[in-house]
Amino acid sequence: MATSVSPPRAGSQRIFISYRRDDTQWVAGRLGDSLGTYFGDKRVFRDVEGIAGGADFGEVIRHTLGSADAVVVLIGPDWLSASDDEGRRRLDDADDWVSHEVSAALEAGVPVYPVLVEGTPMPRVDELPASLRPLARFNAISISDSRWREDVTRLAKIIALDIPSATERQLHQVNLAVSLSLVLAVALTVLTVIGNLFDASSSLTGQDGVPAWSLKQLFESVSTVGALNEGRCLNPPAGWFVPLSKAWSGVIFLVVVPASALMFVFARHVDPARRGYFLGAAWTGAIGAFTAFMLFKPVCEEYESAVLFTVGVLVATLMLALMSLSGFRER
Repeated sequence: MATSVSPPRAGSQRIFISYRRDDTQWVAGRLGDSLGTYFGDKRVFRDVEGIAGGADFGEVIRHTLGSADAVVVLIGPDWLSASDDEGRRRLDDADDWVSHEVSAALEAGVPVYPVLVEGTPMPRVDELPASLRPLARFNAISISDSRWREDVTRLAKIIALDIPSATERQLHQVNLAVSLSLVLAVALTVLTVIGNLFDASSSLTGQDGVPAWSLKQLFESVSTVGALNEGRCLNPPAGWFVPLSKAWSGVIFLVVVPASALMFVFARHVDPARRGYFLGAAWTGAIGAFTAFMLFKPVCEEYESAVLFTVGVLVATLMLALMSLSGFRER
């Protein structure tokens, strides 16, 4: 039998393994380790060790199962037919803890996953006590020693439909951190630009009423000795076109570069069907940062902050779009 008395942690989403000691104890230990690797060690629990003397076992089990988010019921060759010293079937005993565990999970409406060990058949409805008959409605999963890795992986992926794995939780955290950082960096720079545009609205156009900049000016060659020595553009942009200092305009890349590196690290954990979008977002950040750096040479100094700002916003926006398409789905 299996239960734990450690208090549940809020939001931890725990998996409870129910088993009969003289039937599938070795499987429970091995399965607990395997699922712990997939979901996190502290999220898989079993065993009755540590129950205080005088405690109401039935109440402990109900409380424990009520705090679980998924229950794995190991059914081995003797799970159904195990009997006590007087030859009575244990499942029919009112004090059988395995029966209590399973019925408590069924009553609590917790997702239950019957796991058939080494070819054990799923018990029929008429073979189960009344309190356990709903168990027969659940789809069973078979596991065996010869196919352990494949069977446990399949079980873990099915459980992950109800409980996110440790990797999925990490991907969610990466998604949240990267998305919020990009949005915040873009929002800060855009709001600063808007504020500066309002402040400099009077210089929005030149004296002739034509905007005081052009694409040609952006990459204009310095052809006079004076301008060359001073490192200036022949036709510098209006004040509104240089809304930020170079430091402020490059804030976005302080997020883009580490975000891209982080995404390259986690790309192998993403569903292969969506990994292309994930890697696309990472490469967009890396190539975008490199492009912005390389544009410093041909671009006039007065336009550098504008180029950093424009490229940064475009790169961040494209990264967010590709990240959304990837879904951060675990493989």
